[in-house]
Amino acid sequence: MFVQKFLCILVFSAVTFAENLELPFFLNGRIVGGEVAEDGSAPYQISLQKSGSHICGGSIVDKQWILTAAHCVEGASASSLSILAGTNDLKNGGVRYQPTKIFIHSRYNKPNFANDIALIKLEETIKFTDRIKAIDYEYRTIPEDAVLKLTGWGRLSANGQLPNLLQTLEVTYVNHESCKKLTNGPVDVGHLCTLNSKGKGECNGDSGGPLIYNNRLVALVNWGIQPCASGKPDGNCRVAYYHDWIRTTINSN
Repeated sequence: MFVQKFLCILVFSAVTFAENLELPFFLNGRIVGGEVAEDGSAPYQISLQKSGSHICGGSIVDKQWILTAAHCVEGASASSLSILAGTNDLKNGGVRYQPTKIFIHSRYNKPNFANDIALIKLEETIKFTDRIKAIDYEYRTIPEDAVLKLTGWGRLSANGQLPNLLQTLEVTYVNHESCKKLTNGPVDVGHLCTLNSKGKGECNGDSGGPLIYNNRLVALVNWGIQPCASGKPDGNCRVAYYHDWIRTTINSN
């Protein structure tokens, strides 16, 4: 069974290392088995880009801050990246913002696939509109079998095409022990697992993107079992576990 981090494999060379190591696949593509998201339904969602191409998802959590996965920005300089906000269509509309600093969790990948979380600070303050808004992140645990909303520009299938329009899918929270048994994967205390039926789930290009419960950010896409949407749970960064790290990093920078 091959686990891979869900990164975009188009232009971001820093994320392609996952293809050559025995690691979970990074999701940077389109959601498998989802549907086109309603225009403006995820105003907190951003596209993290390099050279004008989508590599990962992320969420606006403050007027100058983006929350994403660490593997999306590992080895990258802030100047090499850009943020596209305020649009569901990667080819039309939106507003671009320039990152100025990247903060990766000090324990990222210790052990493998753990602490896969990062913050990006922007050069300028985001101008909030109906299409661009920050989302509150959750600091409490979520209930058993909670249904979460996933959004992203990940692949439609393993090695499939990338969409221009934002996709959405409902997925169900899978508890820690069940996730370990079902995946035999790198499930850490900071992970939150989700599952839908076979043929529906996260895929390359969704990495760093949001999972929402009761209008609050509860997780970020991290890794999954190849091929995408194989009927196995996907691993996500549990935001509540990193509440103090997020708050401290923003307040001190």
